Amino acid sequence: MDIESDGSRIFVRVDQDEDLVATVRLAVERLDLPAVVVASGAGLVRAAELGSAAGGARRSFAGPLDLSSLSGSVLRRHGTQVARLQAVLNDARNRTVGGRLLAARCHGVVGVLLGAVDLSMDVSP
Repeated sequence: MDIESDGSRIFVRVDQDEDLVATVRLAVERLDLPAVVVASGAGLVRAAELGSAAGGARRSFAGPLDLSSLSGSVLRRHGTQVARLQAVLNDARNRTVGGRLLAARCHGVVGVLLGAVDLSMDVSP
């Protein structure tokens, strides 16, 4: 893993064989941020586990799979970073699957763009 940041934008390079979800959580923890949004992610994964936000069954997929879209958030809850990531993945036959990304083993390098969130901002209408 490598992390580059200009203060509000953060780029995380997730290396081969690292778990994408765990590495993004670790990056946010190392930066000591209370919250980030996951703006995008691109690369290849060799295996992925997807679920649904509604608590549906876990599904496993073998790769390589192209990570076409990655979004979500990482928030600090009770001292632990909690990642809520949504992904769209494509296989070699252009079949597409998507859902809540629970785990994904990187195949090569995956780049993830994060944005720091100022939790003191006023979001009322």
